[in-house]
Amino acid sequence: MAKRVTINDVARAAGVSRQTVTRAINNMGEINEQTKQRVLEACERLGYRPSRFARNLVVRKKSRAMGLLVASFRNPYYTEIAGDLLNSAAERGWHVLMASTETEDEAAALDMLSGQVDLFVGHLWLADDDLARAARGLPVVLLERAGERPGLHSVEVDIREGVRVAVSALRDRGARRIGMIDSAGSGPGYVPSSRRGYFEEFAGAGSAGMVVAGDESITGGGRAFTDLVGAHPEVDAVLVFNDLMALGAVQASNALGIDVPGRVRICGFDGLTLGEAVHPALTSVSLDRHALVREALDLADVLAEADFGVLPPMRRTVRPRMLWRESA
Repeated sequence: MAKRVTINDVARAAGVSRQTVTRAINNMGEINEQTKQRVLEACERLGYRPSRFARNLVVRKKSRAMGLLVASFRNPYYTEIAGDLLNSAAERGWHVLMASTETEDEAAALDMLSGQVDLFVGHLWLADDDLARAARGLPVVLLERAGERPGLHSVEVDIREGVRVAVSALRDRGARRIGMIDSAGSGPGYVPSSRRGYFEEFAGAGSAGMVVAGDESITGGGRAFTDLVGAHPEVDAVLVFNDLMALGAVQASNALGIDVPGRVRICGFDGLTLGEAVHPALTSVSLDRHALVREALDLADVLAEADFGVLPPMRRTVRPRMLWRESA
């Protein structure tokens, strides 16, 4: 197990005292330029990242801080996870600094926080080698994605099981012609999501022709629902890529005069609290963000106990569950 480089390691490499290292990295007086440069070169060579956050803590002798990378503050799924993690992390004695990968690229966000935190948590999609390089040796807990190299740990969600449970549950409630609204993605062309692949696997023959795609928004979901029932009026249940789009589907059903759940059952995918704000309230496949946060913080605690060293990949898995409300 490789230990994180400490200020004592830098002091030994530069042939100076710990206090001199502190003066150099804080650009303080009482140190000549040649010695300062030698210390800074040792920091660079060893990969030492001084924690500005920790230096600013006056009353705590011991602190630990995590950097939370939020994929988008516009999507309530990510903001609800962030809110849950902030509350739970505080209860465990963690300080949390946040950055959004929506407003700047992942590497830049990681670099910005790397000198202030002990590890990273978040939805990150850089390739493993690029991610490890951008994290500058700090451990990373990936959400909803696996890491394959030491230092990259993960809490995955069993999406396939979530789709299986949803299709089975809709059938148990009488659905016979189940359609799906998939995400159109953000690229120039439509690439079917893994959720669509799982849907076709469990919905069976003919299901591929019962899928439409839309933008990942309330408006996009509403338009896609209108297209789906227009092309396939026989549809009696719809599984939607995420809750935002499903909210749009519920709104569109009201505008079209389609009774939900009497005529069509609508099921989202996320389990957002916002689903309670529409009528009928949105049934959803809950990705169980509380379990996601709990498992991520459990991994963070293990890494703290190991002094944030580079450990072999640790993986946890969260199983989705049905969140029954009114729309299905």
